Amino acid sequence: MANTLDRLSRRPQPAAMKTLAALSTLLLCVVATAQGDTVTMTSGTVVEGCSVQSFNIRELKYTKGGSVEQVPADQVAKVELKKFKDVYRRSLANKDADLMLTEARNQFSKSKDVLMAQLGYLECARLFYASGNDGGGGGVLEELHKSIPDAGVLPDGYRMKFENYLSQGDAAGIGNAKLLAQKYSTEATTSAWPTGFAVEADYFAALADGASGGDAKAFQAKMRDIVAKAQGGMPILAARANVQLANSLRMTGGADQAAEIYQAILDGKTNDENARAGAWLGMGYVAMTKGDAANRDPFRDALMNFLRVRLETRNSWASLQAEALYNAILAAEKWGGQDFRLVQGRCRYLLNANFGQSEWAQRARGQ
Repeated sequence: MANTLDRLSRRPQPAAMKTLAALSTLLLCVVATAQGDTVTMTSGTVVEGCSVQSFNIRELKYTKGGSVEQVPADQVAKVELKKFKDVYRRSLANKDADLMLTEARNQFSKSKDVLMAQLGYLECARLFYASGNDGGGGGVLEELHKSIPDAGVLPDGYRMKFENYLSQGDAAGIGNAKLLAQKYSTEATTSAWPTGFAVEADYFAALADGASGGDAKAFQAKMRDIVAKAQGGMPILAARANVQLANSLRMTGGADQAAEIYQAILDGKTNDENARAGAWLGMGYVAMTKGDAANRDPFRDALMNFLRVRLETRNSWASLQAEALYNAILAAEKWGGQDFRLVQGRCRYLLNANFGQSEWAQRARGQ
């Protein structure tokens, strides 16, 4: 018995120690790899170095430091997987939406990785829309909805479609936006999604109604109501609704009040590039109303605000960036300062190169 205990108490031999060290290193590498994801909350909180386990329409689950955390889906603003760029490296490098669609389908059907697949479908739709292929983008989002009916990114799909419809600027686009808002509302309420999504659907419906005309006072009241509902749990939605409220006030004689709202958004903690882009755009419009032939400085201020949309919110909606570039061209003309022609030329180039199919590019070509 003593000999047995002696053998058990002996220290590992050098070869065994090397093996253990190698295994420990490998384990650490595996843990480091698994903990490389990032989750951004609607509150602005960013959780880095975590491992996202699942993401569905009701909640996101991740692990970090040995603990498991669950977050309601309407509190999640963005999910970034460390492996995403590697899995989709070829399609991302070539901005090839068709290839990305194939890769996303493979992730879903072959690899059975629902999380990676839904993020691939969403990015694929974004690539299609960015290239002007609205049918392709909408088709991918429909496939996502059918293939993964409880995907956590479904609200992102609704947002992408809605923005595309409204940006068309015609009766058909507005009509489709209204129908989509109704569909979003019905699905969010009947399927018992987190309440924030139903509030967002109401926001979409109000935007679509406002785009087709109607009473400005009623629209402003609706935006204030949405801001109040979203202020606590959905600050991104609250910021976007505030932008729309400010836009309506600006267009109905309340430019100073609108400027205060825009500035509050820019001074706030919202990490939403679309809300910030809308606020910079609005500030540009307000500045344009302050200038005249005797005082051109406000036109320069407007120009700088419009350019900030491009420079500081590069991931904002294409429609906002296109609108800002077009108005930067107009502001530069009214300012007429040093190198204003050079600024105009650069803006015109960016507008045509990146948003050539937009109504703003068409307006610029008509000048």
